[in-house]
Amino acid sequence: MRVKVLLVALVAVLAGVVGVQVAVALPALTTPAPTPAPVAWATVRPGSDASWPACTPPHGSTRTMPLASGPAFVVVGVNDGLPGTTSACLARELAWADTTTGGSSASRLDYYVMAADPWTKPELQWQPHPSWPSSNRVDGVTVAVPASYASSATGTTCSGGRTEEACAYVYGWAMARSAAAIPGLRSPRSHRFWIDVEAQGTWSTDQRFNQAVVEGMATAFTAPPDRGGVGTTTGIYADYTEWADIVGRLRTGSPVDRLDEWLAIGPGTKAEAVVALVRDWPITASGRVRMVQWVDGRIDRDIALPAVAGR
Repeated sequence: MRVKVLLVALVAVLAGVVGVQVAVALPALTTPAPTPAPVAWATVRPGSDASWPACTPPHGSTRTMPLASGPAFVVVGVNDGLPGTTSACLARELAWADTTTGGSSASRLDYYVMAADPWTKPELQWQPHPSWPSSNRVDGVTVAVPASYASSATGTTCSGGRTEEACAYVYGWAMARSAAAIPGLRSPRSHRFWIDVEAQGTWSTDQRFNQAVVEGMATAFTAPPDRGGVGTTTGIYADYTEWADIVGRLRTGSPVDRLDEWLAIGPGTKAEAVVALVRDWPITASGRVRMVQWVDGRIDRDIALPAVAGR
């Protein structure tokens, strides 16, 4: 700052000596951006999520799980614990969505969908004959598999092999389409679908294979309908440990790296969830933590940023 004052004075002296007008360009004054008001987290109502564990047998609990009372928003699981299936709780939980209070930046209703390798032992116990692709065709559309998932034998063409990364990508695409087409869902294109990545035993030991499944799902959800996609938004649900074990480091250029994230922290408190949300340590390199889940007894609760006035 002192150097600038001396330079201005020197220019003025020189102007007087030679008898000319000299224009001196001074930095424009800028108005500092207003400091955002601190969030009164004590008044921010949490949301909640629920899915098949809130059902009666065969795949739910031995008694119906409770649903949170008057949540700010809800995330409803659409599957019966396995990709390609339908939750028996769907109608009950969509009615529950009508009780939301709002007041959060999160939509009052989102969906979440299961992701897995259907050939693992736990998955085969649920569904002995998975709907596995034998080509790149899904609902009449040819799915373009990224070159990163090509094999030396068949390239980016899925030939039906259980360990083919190209087939894993096509499978993920098909499972996203299947989830969005479940009867009874409210305007699937108008609601976000979170992709649930958890439970190590239900995934391949090949992280690139698992990544292909997740990327196929994410791309199908976001691709426009005229290209065979759902045409909606998506994001990732996981915790740090399971994501690192199941998917690991994403391939360069993966669209999954730019997705919003819903972080699970397990049993905890609202205060701990707020810390995780504000800290914003994403699971992927370029992701953004938009929501945090904690377990409160038998209820899953979620916190998102409060709604901004005027938006």
